[in-house]
Amino acid sequence: MTDAQPGQALRQATFKRNAHVNYFLRCLRMLPESAEGHDSNRITIAYFCLAGLDLLGALEDKTTDVQRRGWADWVWSLQAPQGGFRGSTYMTTANAETSPGHLPSTYTALLVLAILRAPLDRLDVTGLQRFVASCQAPDGSFSPLAGMVHDTGAFQNDARMSYCAAAISDMVRDVPVDGDRAVAFIHRARTWEGGYASRPGIIEAQGGTTYCSLAALSLFALPSPGTSSSSSVPLTPVERADTLRWLTQRQIGGFQGRPGKLEDVCYSFWCGGAISLLEPAAPPIDAAANTAFLLGSQHPVGGFGKAPADFPDPFHSYLALAALALAADPKARAAWELGEVDVRWNLRRETSGWLESELRRTRGQARGPCPPSALS
Repeated sequence: MTDAQPGQALRQATFKRNAHVNYFLRCLRMLPESAEGHDSNRITIAYFCLAGLDLLGALEDKTTDVQRRGWADWVWSLQAPQGGFRGSTYMTTANAETSPGHLPSTYTALLVLAILRAPLDRLDVTGLQRFVASCQAPDGSFSPLAGMVHDTGAFQNDARMSYCAAAISDMVRDVPVDGDRAVAFIHRARTWEGGYASRPGIIEAQGGTTYCSLAALSLFALPSPGTSSSSSVPLTPVERADTLRWLTQRQIGGFQGRPGKLEDVCYSFWCGGAISLLEPAAPPIDAAANTAFLLGSQHPVGGFGKAPADFPDPFHSYLALAALALAADPKARAAWELGEVDVRWNLRRETSGWLESELRRTRGQARGPCPPSALS
């Protein structure tokens, strides 16, 4: 620990690897009563815990084959009859019409299956393709559920949903979405600041939605003439420079999500990851200051709070680890036994490679892509 000034909490200065491993293992077994309200998102909580263990390289050593197979079977039980995955058994009913797939939960379910190295022969590829396409609205945005009333400006049709749809489409391929409309929706959410709001009409950019927008653009779109060739994000040089300026200005030591806000470890990933998408070779950040803030936000019993002295939770704990994997000195990352992150899918790079290979194998056995007529 570092020395604290009077009235300040002591900050952790060394990486508490074993404590973090144990924290994620505890969360897989039990969560506090305050987490009850998040039961409908149980698959996403499982993703944060398992992805944390995967990034720490501890999943295979600290869990058994029986546990991992059991968790995979639980994920498969969430596959909806009409395609996609639900967020929890809490959302399951006897009527398939009232137990639909959920777009963000489908994204995290696929990542969890990859982390667990579960063969994907049971994946309903055709149903998944149909489900993702049916979430798209006429304005190019995506809703979390298929068949929702697509009112213009629907508050849940935002950059988060665009990102989930883009990531799933990139993984599974042959998803009959309208990529041009999807990209146009994201571009309309760009603000005068250079960042991206959650959806068009919102005038303030935010770090999380900027990451989602840039990652979705990199997954949906191929670079076109006039765009910068130094990254996979299809922006003009002026757009890229403005976005990079806005993102780098969010660094205090760690990163804030918007001007005037405090640092939060999750934005070290959202902003840091977005910067890495634009400048993959040499992200222009103060990595030492960011690392110090992240280490200082560790809890003594494991996990990370959103800031120093805050209690940990799985969401901030995983994103802090992912941010450290992006920002830390390579020697430190090796000493911490922390894996590399695939920034676009938000997954350990080795695991994203496995998922890509397994989905190629699965596509070869699938019945083929969903025909456009299936959307009518």
